[in-house]
Amino acid sequence: MLELIRKKRDGKKLTRPDIEKFITGVKNGEIPDYQISALLMAIYYKGMDLEETTQLTSSMIETGLIFDLKDVPGCKVDKHSTGGVGDKISLVLAPLAAEMGIIVPMISGRGLGHTGGTIDKLESIPGYRAELEFPEFKRILQETGCSIISQTEDIAPVDKELYALRDVTATVESIPLITSSILCKKLSEDLDGLVIDLKVGKGAFMKELDSAKRLGERMKRVGEKLGTEIRIVFTDQSSPLGKMIGNAPEVIEAINILKGSSIKDTVEVTLALVEEMCKIAKIKGNVEEILKSKRAYARFERMVELQGGDISKLSTYSNPYEVKSEKAGIVESIDAYKIGIASLYTGAGRQQKDEKVDVKAGIEILKKEGEEVGKGETIALIYTKDPYEPVRNMVLSAYRVGNKETTPGSRIIERW
Repeated sequence: MLELIRKKRDGKKLTRPDIEKFITGVKNGEIPDYQISALLMAIYYKGMDLEETTQLTSSMIETGLIFDLKDVPGCKVDKHSTGGVGDKISLVLAPLAAEMGIIVPMISGRGLGHTGGTIDKLESIPGYRAELEFPEFKRILQETGCSIISQTEDIAPVDKELYALRDVTATVESIPLITSSILCKKLSEDLDGLVIDLKVGKGAFMKELDSAKRLGERMKRVGEKLGTEIRIVFTDQSSPLGKMIGNAPEVIEAINILKGSSIKDTVEVTLALVEEMCKIAKIKGNVEEILKSKRAYARFERMVELQGGDISKLSTYSNPYEVKSEKAGIVESIDAYKIGIASLYTGAGRQQKDEKVDVKAGIEILKKEGEEVGKGETIALIYTKDPYEPVRNMVLSAYRVGNKETTPGSRIIERW
């Protein structure tokens, strides 16, 4: 192991046997954390080329369970988001894409820090089971065309070990390590294609478009080398997506969208992603019209029912606190990162990996960019059982109210 660390430290290329030795050693517990961390730091500073990144991803996939969905008819396409604030897209996208005729086997994660997690959101539905054995997961896919589950111990187990160390050694922001971490889980699903919602802006992991494009290019090329078509949609996450931020609050908003509510920015991103999924599956049709038909809601309801959930018992706090504007004017911007942090402090997020979340907690944005607001007018609601004043101040600090007329632009920056 020492030789591998020295090799990458000196900027040399790791061979396939080098990478396989490393990943096997991590899986079997044969390499101490300090040596794993040393190699991760060397990769962080010296990088990996396309061939190395592809081999790292492939080796990580091979450490765990690889789904066999050949007897589930249809084109299998999943979607991945790099994490955002108010990002309830998967809840609308999965049943909508399935209604278009795509099979959507989705492995999702939990929230950490200021970004939410799809599994936390779904588990705010009483009874919802995110941890399914593969035969049940496959049965639900066969019946509904979509199923959203959490990563199990059997899926790319080495990724969990590496990510835990990256998180505490400041090596998260590495394009080859991000690429392998995302793709090793998604490509374990026996996919025909993957669409990535690569978020850019204040509330996103990638703040700048240039770095997001470098990551997108690497993921696209690695996926293609491993036999999976990947399409990238770059989306703006400078401000919160939709109006609800939290777990149960976001599920409620997603359900309302499936029932016909027009939450413009959320719908725009959802439609763009499903359109890219349809391109991979070579399916033609009007995605917007299918969403308006509300048929995708029945599919979502059935998926939740098959996974043990009861939508009728979904709830949030009934007496939210009001946040009132301290000045009159026009909402010029809302800082997504600050809103994400405020939501975390309502109890809706977690600061440590094993913390429990308050599924009823969150924030509702009443005034969005471009809207006029009067002094003392309510601009947001806070759903929480925790002390309210600090969260109120965080929400106020996220709002910039001035005199500049603002027309919110498209959330879609670019499609690859």
